[in-house]
Formats: sequence, C-alpha cells, structure tokens
Amino acid sequence: MKIHSRVTGRLLDFVESQRMFFVATSPLAEDGHVNLSPRGIPGTFRMLDEHTFAWLDTSGSGSETIAHLRENGRVTVMFCAFEGAPNIVRFHGRGRVVTRYDDEYVLLEPLFVDLPGARAVIVVDIERISDSCGFGVPLMEYAGERDLLQPYFERKGIEGSADYRRRKNRTSIDGLPAFDFDPLGEWSTVEGLRTIRDRLAAQIEGWRFPVSFGLALDGEPGLVNRPGGVHGLPAVVLATVLKHDGSTATLEVSAEQLDEAITALSPAEACTAVEHPNLADWRALRDRLGTGGGTVTAVFVRSADDPVTSDVDARLRDRW
Repeated sequence: MKIHSRVTGRLLDFVESQRMFFVATSPLAEDGHVNLSPRGIPGTFRMLDEHTFAWLDTSGSGSETIAHLRENGRVTVMFCAFEGAPNIVRFHGRGRVVTRYDDEYVLLEPLFVDLPGARAVIVVDIERISDSCGFGVPLMEYAGERDLLQPYFERKGIEGSADYRRRKNRTSIDGLPAFDFDPLGEWSTVEGLRTIRDRLAAQIEGWRFPVSFGLALDGEPGLVNRPGGVHGLPAVVLATVLKHDGSTATLEVSAEQLDEAITALSPAEACTAVEHPNLADWRALRDRLGTGGGTVTAVFVRSADDPVTSDVDARLRDRW
C-alpha cells in the first residue's frame, strides 16, 4: 500500500478512467447498519481539485449515504481496476450534501451530465489517499450501461421524482433524517393534494379509484373508507406502495410497506384545512403491530358489485 499527498498524475488518470466506484458510510450507533453503494453513471463523478472529489447523486430506492453524511460526514470511496493493470484506490474523508435546493448546487450541477431525478451533489474533502495492488480483483469485460434509471425518472418529471423521494428517501433504514429537503408547498393546500393525487394515479397502469378501501390487523378493519367518501390520496398512496392497480383485492402488507405508506402520506399534514384520518389510523395500526405483532392486510373494493375477496373484505363491507 502506498499513501499519496494528493490526487494527480497516474492516480488522477486511473480515477478518471474508471467506469464505477463504491461508497461506504456508517451511522454512529453501534447497532446501526453500515452501507455500501455502487456509483457509475457516466459523467456523474469527477475530481474538483487535488483533494476534493464529487459525484452527482440521483434519486433511488434508498438514501443511506446522505443520512450518514448528514449525521457524521465519514465516507470511504473505492475504485477497483476491473481491466488493465491491477489497482485499488481509496479516498477516506468527510462528505457533505449539496441538495438541488441549495445555492451551491447551481454552481456544481453544470460540471456533470444532465441526469433526470438528480437530488444532490455529494462533495468529499479527501483526508487520506491510498492505493494497493488489487491482485484479488477479477478481470471483467465491460458490456455497456443499463438504460433504465434515467428514462424512469425522466418519465416521472421533476414533481414526480420529488413524490418518489418523499416516499423512499426521507429517512434511512435506521430512522435517521435522509433526503427530506423537497419543499411541501404543493402539499399545503387542498388543490395541491388533488394535483398530487392525480399525478400519482396517472403513474399506475389501469388505475381506477376504489369506492372503498381500508387496512386491517389480524382480520379486523380499522378505519373504513366508505363509498361516497373522499379518500383518493390515501388510496393511491397505499396502492403505489403495494404496486396495486386499485382493483378489488385483499393484499398482505408488510411492516416495511406500512412504514413506507406512512412516510409517503405524512407530508399531507402540511395541509391543515382538512383532517387526515387515514394517516392517524395507519400510525395507530403500526404502533399496535410494533408491540404485539400480527398480520396487516389491505382491502380494495373497486366496485360495490364486485365479489367479496376475503373474510376481511366482508367485514369491511359490513361496516358500510
């Protein structure tokens, strides 16, 4: 292993020629989860100077790196040679998050490729630079990029990407604050909630708003959204989490899915002009589930004429 004072020359050439790198972070808690993530979309990372590294961070299914950097800043970045001469380069340092809503983001964003769904630039002040042999890293042949992530967020657009982050990125798996920077202005009005409802509904193929739906614990329904009621946003939020089209069905709901639904609907509390009974019911159900366990099910009834799908469906309809 060799320690370097700065990233220049051969070291710089190696880093800039790699197609991907790995990022490791950790929370301070002893029982917290260490995170390791790959990064590698072309045009999304670069050296800013001899001691500063940065990458454009896209929205994704988690936000562990951002959560850990917000808490303690510690980060290790690793590059491996999968082709050519064997080599491994590591940057140990302190990272910070420049979100798309920060003034500095306007200065940093042009340094990278235009990336749909970009949420931040991560800037790392490098404190230790090392390289080692890399004899254990296999030779691998590059086959190409996956053309999936960018089109996915391009279809969602700016507001749809923010909806996704509010559902997926607000906290880490240990409950630390993560990407919770998206403004809630649209969520603060009744008209805004209708817009969000319709935007989410448009992203579910075959979606039609159910006439009734609700959650149940061990077969006993909690709040029942009855036919004729106003419950469109909670229904489409829950359906989005469950990847369901709103058709008549009884579905099992995991604790993680319930948490995600609560997180996704929580910004609606910014609108104080209406009550939020579904959110209150979901939180109460989650508290009961946490203390005693049990099975959570969701019932959707698209039409009152549809056949009953389960005993809990029958109980829900009895409550109409």
